[in-house]
Amino acid sequence: MSQPVTPPQGRPREIWTRFTVDPLATPLAAWLARSRHVTPNRVTGVAILLAVGSATCFALDAYRLGGLLFILRFFVDCLDGKVARAQGTSSARGAVLDLAADVGGIALVVASLSWSLLRHDDVAQFVPVGLLGAMVFYNWVLAYRKQLAGQLGLGEGGADHTRSVNVPVVRQWVSWCRRLNMSPVPWALEAEIGMLGLAPLFLPSEWVGVGLAVGLCFYVLADAVNMLRLWRVAGLTDRARATTTQDGA
Repeated sequence: MSQPVTPPQGRPREIWTRFTVDPLATPLAAWLARSRHVTPNRVTGVAILLAVGSATCFALDAYRLGGLLFILRFFVDCLDGKVARAQGTSSARGAVLDLAADVGGIALVVASLSWSLLRHDDVAQFVPVGLLGAMVFYNWVLAYRKQLAGQLGLGEGGADHTRSVNVPVVRQWVSWCRRLNMSPVPWALEAEIGMLGLAPLFLPSEWVGVGLAVGLCFYVLADAVNMLRLWRVAGLTDRARATTTQDGA
């Protein structure tokens, strides 16, 4: 019987980030960090401008350029944290600005692309409405799950990456991903890159709405999975509180 592989420390990287961003962003961030004119917040500002540019292009039906700018936005969004660590200037305010730029930028791009597709009747009305609702719910469930899990000392309360897999091909893939400290399955980031970056960049304009529909399906599934995980963590929280109450009685 094969032994489970112990995953490296730290949160696993996303597949897209590991293969398409890190190989270039890591050395680029080290080079940029040597300049006194480059700060993490300025890099975040560039990411905000790219998000606005992507949204503007989508509003003007320039889908290919909008998709390209969205992919560049994510690349630059990854740079600010790397620059901060290289300069030793990480801060709570910087993290807040980065998160606000990320969430706000993605919401703006989704809204702009949805408006353009609806204007041309290239997507059913329920798709963008459902997608925005599913994305808001996803972010709430994820944030609350992490909060409860952190209080219990369970990390983020996500999937158990130490569990062994018995299917040969899948087991090899999962083991390889663990050695790379990479998630073995695509998740929210890949969904965003796919529907807001790759689909507008490579698909005909009349097919871009399919990307949003696939994104909606993903987020509905992700919401269900995260709700089950949150329910499990909430149950553990209730048990811990009950034990504390009994011990204090």
